[in-house]
Amino acid sequence: MNRKKVNRLICTFLMLLAFLVGVSLSVGKYPISLQDIVRILRGQEVEQMTYAVFMTLRLPRTLMAVLAGAGLSLAGYIYQLLFKNILASPDIIGVASGANAGAALGIVVMGAGSVLVPIYAFFGGILAVLLVMLFAKNGHRNSLATIVLSGIVVSAMAEAVIMILKLLADPNSELAPLEYWSMGGLSAITASKVLWVLPFFLPGMVALFLVRYQITILGLSNEEASALGVRVKMIRGIVLVATTVIVSAIVSVTGLITFIGLVAPHAARMITQRSNLQTAALSCILGGILMVLADCAARGFSDIEIPISILTSLIGAPFLVILMIKRRDWRFY
Repeated sequence: MNRKKVNRLICTFLMLLAFLVGVSLSVGKYPISLQDIVRILRGQEVEQMTYAVFMTLRLPRTLMAVLAGAGLSLAGYIYQLLFKNILASPDIIGVASGANAGAALGIVVMGAGSVLVPIYAFFGGILAVLLVMLFAKNGHRNSLATIVLSGIVVSAMAEAVIMILKLLADPNSELAPLEYWSMGGLSAITASKVLWVLPFFLPGMVALFLVRYQITILGLSNEEASALGVRVKMIRGIVLVATTVIVSAIVSVTGLITFIGLVAPHAARMITQRSNLQTAALSCILGGILMVLADCAARGFSDIEIPISILTSLIGAPFLVILMIKRRDWRFY
């Protein structure tokens, strides 16, 4: 697919994302009309309850859905390119599992409602990646395979910690929040949590943007990338740190959200039939679309809100089966 067609597709999906954001802002137990949304955005007067629901619940939640979808999808795209593994996702180096273990520790130690739980989750993700890099440094030539295996080891360790904490958790006050957090969701998102994510999300995105051309080159072999003037180890380290910060910040407030970082990058590659900057941008947009759709479905199907990971897994698992059937050679486009 040529560049012009891809650009038109990107514009089309951006308009779809904007439409779904509007739907997300209006859908919920307390519906808000499009006219009221326009009045609020223009600074005009509306009912006090409508304004409060929009500003304190609906707007932060929708913004977080877009940020989470874009961030997790970009991380998945980069991991797949960096590790040359089409099944790579934010779990590949233990980021999500480390953040989950950190949040579980925060819930057990500080209580389920503590504002420190996201901080525990954030540093859990950071610690997981530091352990991965430490293990990989002592491995054979610090190869990509060693990093992947180190991520599997750290994920297993994090799961063991989570199981221990579940045994220690209070069944009446801590176990249920711990289980619900591990399923992921946006029901507890507030403006303060969005503001917590932004100081980590935005610098991480800026860092990845500054090395965007080198990231594409890292999809080649180390020898080819070095021949093109890329400092492979340094750029790889910058990319890993930036993506880790983004994913840890997102997971620290949303909980575990599965398959978004796997489905969106592959969908983008299937559309563009290549791996480049346009594909990365399309991956972010598709991730935002999937997250907003999943969030609308989570609070629109029944009176009880469905954890988002259940819905994303229902989408992601069949997609992975289709991918396995269609891409039998398991190569990149």
